[in-house]
Amino acid sequence: MARFEATITETIVQMEAPADDEPTPMVRTVYWAGEAADQDAAKEAAHAAWDQKYGPGKQPVQAIVKITPLAG
Repeated sequence: MARFEATITETIVQMEAPADDEPTPMVRTVYWAGEAADQDAAKEAAHAAWDQKYGPGKQPVQAIVKITPLAG
């Protein structure tokens, strides 16, 4: 198996700010590193870590997913 690190980041703009304030972005992120068969398996493991952190059924809608293979 190969080693990977994965980061999932989602930015949500909170539209509940008072009219004279700018909307406040909220960033949710998860980092995972470990062994996986391939990049798809690493992505699945990162999404499982997301579920653990934020709860099942709360997957990011528009997320940046970055998978990086790690050397030996």
